[in-house]
Amino acid sequence: MKIKAIIVDDESHARSFLSKLCNRIYDDKIEIVDECSTVSSALISIKKHSPDLVFLDIQMPGETGFDLLSYFENIPFEIIFTTAHKEYALQAIKNSALDYLIKPIAVQDFKTAIGKLDFVLEKKHSLNKYQLLKENRENQLSGKQRIAFPTKIGFEVIQINEILFCKSDGSYTSIHTKEQEYYTSKSFKEICELLEFEAKFLKVHRSYLINAEHVKNFKSEDFILQMTSGDEIPVSDKKFTKNKLIDAITK
Repeated sequence: MKIKAIIVDDESHARSFLSKLCNRIYDDKIEIVDECSTVSSALISIKKHSPDLVFLDIQMPGETGFDLLSYFENIPFEIIFTTAHKEYALQAIKNSALDYLIKPIAVQDFKTAIGKLDFVLEKKHSLNKYQLLKENRENQLSGKQRIAFPTKIGFEVIQINEILFCKSDGSYTSIHTKEQEYYTSKSFKEICELLEFEAKFLKVHRSYLINAEHVKNFKSEDFILQMTSGDEIPVSDKKFTKNKLIDAITK
């Protein structure tokens, strides 16, 4: 799986240079999913794409790169600062940046920064796998109806009966409860395999797994399930008839 990256810089030529550098050297490793020129557009993009890495300019009109980070209580991505100003180095370090690149960016410095990224992501991945295995094993032995799954910053543990539905979102899966929406790097197929052993979970569409206990009604004209949260979930008319859906939900 490629590392998803976003470039945040108000200068178009700087964004273009970094994008071309990634494509030329790390085409098989890094995917630039978006380029942003402002902090506000970067916040929207980060929420949409859940990147592994953000190349972040510091001095930009309006809000700075440091202002962007202030919007996060826990920063769920790695940061490589890019700037022409060496005096920002200390503050960058204090913000736990992975690395700091001075413009114009030297190719060797860029390669060194990406090398650090490989190490950090591999270490984080190994730790997540161990913690996840431990948590799920403890839940199994204790009979607790909880599921643990990996996220960008570690892992989340959720009461299974609180899950409303799960949705495939590219290489990620979003898990929806009444209070919150979570994103996990586990594929939709893996989440289905984890939850479908529970009789109340039902895959009603190639991109949706629902908790039947939270179904409010079914609109047969549109083939749409409405959940108790108000969310509307499409149902595959190739997989279900109205009667088959009733049987599956009420069994």
